[in-house]
Amino acid sequence: MAEILMGLGISSFVVGGGLWLLVAGLKTSTRTTNTTLNDLSQWGIASRLWIDSRIANGISIYADNSNANVERWLRKLVDQRGNFIVFSLSATDGSSRTYYTKLSGYYYDSAAETISRFDYDVPVADQSGNRTLEQILSDRRDAIMATYDVVARNVDLTHPDGLFICRTAGTAASLSCTVTAGTENAAYEKEKTIEATFYVRS
Repeated sequence: MAEILMGLGISSFVVGGGLWLLVAGLKTSTRTTNTTLNDLSQWGIASRLWIDSRIANGISIYADNSNANVERWLRKLVDQRGNFIVFSLSATDGSSRTYYTKLSGYYYDSAAETISRFDYDVPVADQSGNRTLEQILSDRRDAIMATYDVVARNVDLTHPDGLFICRTAGTAASLSCTVTAGTENAAYEKEKTIEATFYVRS
């Protein structure tokens, strides 16, 4: 009888230990999955930028997305930094005038530490009359902001003057930042520095 009780005790201990290991493994797996998903959504920002730059034929950088700073034409200055980048798709009409058909881009919100992406089809009305990019960005600001979608969180600048930097006016730019990905448990958080340079198609 004692042997049976001892056998049951040992079996219970083994089964209990196995269940504990199983539960602990599931918790770790869930945390790892969450971290991986965060990695893909937040650290994938460089890939998204590269794709957008290949579709566009122009890059413009501004200090931020406010009308006042958009009108400063920061895109003309090489090595100028800013938190608002616009990829533009433009064409020329029979009079060799440039008009814009599509705008996409990214805005870094320093207060929220987020990067938002926007995708905006320029209305036909704005494709005539030789409207500048800055005029469209200012006049259609609310409509453009309505398309904002947060694509990265927990973003910190590696340079205090801005996320993006103009490398070659209108054709090349870079970004530099650090992104934290993971769960609410600090033990599973990871920080990664992201640096990338991208060019628009010729």
